[in-house]
Amino acid sequence: MLNNSIRLVARLRPLQHTRHFSHAKLAFQEKPSNIKDFPWLLNRSPPRISKYPYVHAPSSFGWMNILPASLQHRLSVWLATRTVHLNTGSSYFPEQFLLGATFASRRALNVLSQYLNNPDENMKKELEGMINIDLLERYTKAGKECLTGDEKISINLPQIYDANLGDVWVTLGSSIAFTHTRQYEILEWMTLKLCLKAANVDVEEESFRDYRARVAKGLMEGVHIRVDVEVDADVVYKISRGDEILLYDEGRRTLLVQFETPYFEPAHEMVSGRDPENGEPINDWSWVISDIDHLITKEKLDNDELMP
Repeated sequence: MLNNSIRLVARLRPLQHTRHFSHAKLAFQEKPSNIKDFPWLLNRSPPRISKYPYVHAPSSFGWMNILPASLQHRLSVWLATRTVHLNTGSSYFPEQFLLGATFASRRALNVLSQYLNNPDENMKKELEGMINIDLLERYTKAGKECLTGDEKISINLPQIYDANLGDVWVTLGSSIAFTHTRQYEILEWMTLKLCLKAANVDVEEESFRDYRARVAKGLMEGVHIRVDVEVDADVVYKISRGDEILLYDEGRRTLLVQFETPYFEPAHEMVSGRDPENGEPINDWSWVISDIDHLITKEKLDNDELMP
């Protein structure tokens, strides 16, 4: 299944009336410049990443690079999508997942706004069940730096029109690989990563049988999945102080919301059982939002470029 192939129309109409935004609207009063620094993408702003730098096939699979990059990308997303489909069930992914993603996005942004305005431990616990720690800390830090007075922030999705699958990212193997790089080999291709225990011999001396066994073991050591959801919605973003509106931005645009699973180690922990009636996987975990409009992704890419 290729990305952008799933559409939901009738089921994504949470309001009884329809808002018509023919043009994005942006208005702001004289205000401290730090308010404009809050990391929320305005409707007319360009995307944070215009062209993602996908990694081409590693040298051990270099023959794949004879294929056009666009075809490699579609193939990797298809393989990643199949992985999600097989581990969550055909009755759930992608349609039920997309439906839940739209509701979760609206709820998370609403609670996040409330939390940034009035930090509360109970609200924080609720947010931690919806947003991963990196993204939550990023927005919390930005709120403290940019909302310095009596400013209040509001981010709402008054109407959601549609939702589509974007990129699907799958990492297979032990999470230790990312902190013990000398002991592991990380193979990356487009939206897929495979973490393998380093060979005990030189690559040239390793037999194909041993290599295949090493790959098979890596596949079962762990799994982590991220799914980009392209939410077509009316987005209203406002910062105010009392009755004074300091910044107001509204418009219909695509909100890119990324969801992730826990890191399951070993990989079979992702599925806790099978439904006795239909054989569908049983999952006793929840997705959380890991990025919005490439905020975390862009900053990680920038940091990687700065590293020697």
